[in-house]
Amino acid sequence: MRVLSYGERLDWSLNSGKACDAVPWLDRIQPLIDEESIVFDVGANMGVVSHWFAERCRHVYAFEPHPENVSTLRSQMKLRNSPNITLHQFALGREETQMQLHVKVFHGHHSLGDVDNSPTVDKILVDVRTMDTVFEELNLNRIHFLKIDVEGFEFDVLSGASLLLKEKKIDYILFELQETLLQSIQRTSQEVFDILFESGYQIIDLNGRMMKQESPQQIPNGDYLACMNGAEAAKMLANSPFELI
Repeated sequence: MRVLSYGERLDWSLNSGKACDAVPWLDRIQPLIDEESIVFDVGANMGVVSHWFAERCRHVYAFEPHPENVSTLRSQMKLRNSPNITLHQFALGREETQMQLHVKVFHGHHSLGDVDNSPTVDKILVDVRTMDTVFEELNLNRIHFLKIDVEGFEFDVLSGASLLLKEKKIDYILFELQETLLQSIQRTSQEVFDILFESGYQIIDLNGRMMKQESPQQIPNGDYLACMNGAEAAKMLANSPFELI
């Protein structure tokens, strides 16, 4: 695996209209992805990260409920000729239903709850499905890498993947926690940790530090990786010239 180049970052910025704040964690997790990997990108937004995965793995299943983000992602798939991305226009959650998506000022802040990240400008009804059901319908054997970026609804996504977690059919799970954001919708970082610990996963931060299975604990804001063997995963993480945000 190689270190991401400045040219790649510039290309992302030009194509997406903004700098990609995912670069610091993409640098670090790159060794965990190979050409045979199956990736689930939950909360795909405008597709910048989905395309990064698609260049390095066998197939990406991208999940994004917001129509404008979906339109942008589809146009990028066409422009980049990305046959190994399958786009699903719905959210993933704890049950098969419909929910209100709170549309925020910034396209990366849309959420199924009125989270305290930026002002809500609209609400739209979107379909919500469970990962367990979608996985079965896709007739897959396992998910090698699951990335979750759903603005406060990480616990819901994982709750809808209870069978996959129980059967250890997901190798790596990357997620971000922001306690203030979670508290604005009566959620906590601890509940996200608990569902993973109870499913037999270990959790590390992207500097390779092991998180303890204790309750309650002070969980710093940041990006985390759940896996079967945290110590081995920590050894595989790459360096990055960029600090984690």
